[in-house]
Amino acid sequence: MHMTRHIAIIGAGPIGLEAALALQEAGHDVQVYERGDLADAVRGWSHITLFSPWELNVSPLGLEALARQGLEPPPTGVFPTGAEYIERYLTPLANDDRLQGRVHTRTEVASVGRKGVLKGELIASDARRERPFRLLLRDADGGERYAHADVVIDSSGTYGNPNALGDAGLPALGEGAAARAGRLLYTIPDPLGADRDTFAGRHTLVVGAGYSAVTTLRALTDLAQEAAGTRVTWLTRSGERPYTELPDDPLPQRDALARFGNQLASGQDDRVTYIGDSHVQALQVTDDAVRVTYEATDGEHHLDDVEVIVANVGYRPNTDLYRELQVHQCYASEGPMKLAAALLSAAGGGGDCLQQTGMGPDTLRSPEPDFFILGSKSYGRGSAFLIKLGLEQIQDVLTLLEA
Repeated sequence: MHMTRHIAIIGAGPIGLEAALALQEAGHDVQVYERGDLADAVRGWSHITLFSPWELNVSPLGLEALARQGLEPPPTGVFPTGAEYIERYLTPLANDDRLQGRVHTRTEVASVGRKGVLKGELIASDARRERPFRLLLRDADGGERYAHADVVIDSSGTYGNPNALGDAGLPALGEGAAARAGRLLYTIPDPLGADRDTFAGRHTLVVGAGYSAVTTLRALTDLAQEAAGTRVTWLTRSGERPYTELPDDPLPQRDALARFGNQLASGQDDRVTYIGDSHVQALQVTDDAVRVTYEATDGEHHLDDVEVIVANVGYRPNTDLYRELQVHQCYASEGPMKLAAALLSAAGGGGDCLQQTGMGPDTLRSPEPDFFILGSKSYGRGSAFLIKLGLEQIQDVLTLLEA
């Protein structure tokens, strides 16, 4: 027999909105809490073109929501930007009449616990399910209140929680001061658009060897052709070709970035100075620049005239949010343990993310009953998450709630 559950969803991004629509359609009572504006993290990379086409980033229920509003479905085979994804799909999802009054933006979930019970009580007991979740909410003006729910879904993502820049995952000396001075950025900037004045005619150091880093590098090299005096240095921990080029890669955006990054690393583009096999030790902010100290295989070196640093060194989950819950985390990725183990077993620690499939409902369970981590946050520090996998996770949660 169906039982209506009161469900709190943290994060109004793609997975949070899709989950809200699916769960509300299934007869549950859903409330969504978003710290910033709607799809706030996506807005942070709205200028970026997705690797995957529209059809891998929408659901049948989402397309039905568009049709109910008289909107055309997005075209297949086309790769949207983040801005297009928000405008043509995510905003209409939030505007669906089934979610009216249920999406609360600029409302942060500061922490989650169980009413009347502490983290160390009723250990791994199903009796915890009898105590509702208690959520501490904080609005944009600093006002606080409590909300309660039978089920909590954390789909808050990782984009706003970057890894540190320095060696061993620790902050470089002076990293905090450089960030506070506005000299150090952790997100993917828009040098050809909104952030042009930050980078034009200046010397930028990019740190990192993922697809965020090479996306930044491609934009900066284009800027260097347009704006005199624009210089780029790229530093990575690896001394090898940073990117794996897949034969007949089905994602052309990814393939182009991988080839471009490897060309830069091999010294084939004089717009970029490449420094491999190195890590940042210290940052010292001066009047008009940052003095960067880095450690290479042959010892310590310095860059004295860096004006902007972009640290595209990955992101990690904010686990403080559920510190008072009994969540079993992976000791390596900080993702939920069952899912992390399944991902490692299925992929052998590598492979093409496009070949992944859902890991099944049981991998979403944790010792805390009815608490689920979905979306990119469920992959912890990993970067192989795709929207289509999050859509499968939503169906898995529906299965668990009906069990």
